[in-house]
Amino acid sequence: MNAVLAPDILKLFQENGTQVILETGEVLCRQGDPSNAVYLVINGGLTVYVKDTETSEPMLLNCVEAGEFLGELGAITGHPRSATLIANQRSVLQCIPTPEFKTLLVEKPELAQVMVATTRDHLVSADVARIHMGHTYQKMRKRVMTLGEEKEQLQELLRLREEMESMLVHDLKNPLNIITAGLSLLTPEIKATEEIKEKETVSLVLTLMDSAAKRMQQLIVMLLDIAKMEAGKMVLNIQTFNFAEVVQMLIETQKTANTRTDITLLSKLPSGFTVRGDRDLLLRVLTNLLDNAIKFTPTGGAVEVRAQTDKQTQLISITDSGPGIPPEERERIFDKFTQIDDEQHKAQRGTGLGLTFCRMAIEAHGGRIWVESGPNGIGSSFHFSLPQ
Repeated sequence: MNAVLAPDILKLFQENGTQVILETGEVLCRQGDPSNAVYLVINGGLTVYVKDTETSEPMLLNCVEAGEFLGELGAITGHPRSATLIANQRSVLQCIPTPEFKTLLVEKPELAQVMVATTRDHLVSADVARIHMGHTYQKMRKRVMTLGEEKEQLQELLRLREEMESMLVHDLKNPLNIITAGLSLLTPEIKATEEIKEKETVSLVLTLMDSAAKRMQQLIVMLLDIAKMEAGKMVLNIQTFNFAEVVQMLIETQKTANTRTDITLLSKLPSGFTVRGDRDLLLRVLTNLLDNAIKFTPTGGAVEVRAQTDKQTQLISITDSGPGIPPEERERIFDKFTQIDDEQHKAQRGTGLGLTFCRMAIEAHGGRIWVESGPNGIGSSFHFSLPQ
């Protein structure tokens, strides 16, 4: 019981009021209701909520405990309820209607004294809360300003990094084009020249150089496309095409290249399976995913391409029997330049751009891409969906 509350005040409420019992969660009054009674909390407690003026959502204000009054200011001023009160536990209150309460204020000076003291305490508490909130607001304001400055600095650093990436990519592209063109001119000339010693070795070196130059060109194109998609400037050439034929073509290309003869490549797609999208982008997505699957599949393993279709989406899946992707890495691997840092993946590290390109290309189509464990927890299944 509140120390301010004298026994005769409790007796006054018991003699002139009626008992109100609230179970947990019951509402005593709502914000905006008429101030038709004054309450004294005997046991239990209530929580005070007010509506946020901007969102109209309830906002916790404070709690009222045993020995405290409720509604005395509304009874005196005639103003409606300024808050909603809900029992936070089983609570017992004594209630005096507003007209009787006003009469008692005149007839019982001790009640008026308690009301003055209670109002003073409320005002002091409100003032302390206002000062505390003022200090908190100033701290928050300074923190927001600091965060704003840090955000601007970070945005500027990101802008400079993107500009530098773009500049480097463009600066690499031109000399690489010259190298590639030079190799294409030199190769037939060298092969036709009889006087060159160790002709097979020279031809092999030229082939390796040509392969490396083309690989660099693919990386540069990928970086440029990622930049376009990040800027929202990639224009898609949407068409319906036979996706099963594209998959089979890629599988045959892998077999012809003879890069991995120790694994099985399978297409489980129906022969006439079609999708609607940008053929070039989706071909490159599929190439990246197949390359990754082949790279990490051990000897004797298999890579399979499957598809499912419903009324709204088409789901393409590429499953391998490799080491799999740890659950904690399955979101991160689609970020730029991300590498999985474990023994099973270190030996086959790439640039960390292929999956980023795949994610952005699929999202540009309005779809999504993700990875899960393969069947029976073996390997990985990369899935991407495309809207019908």
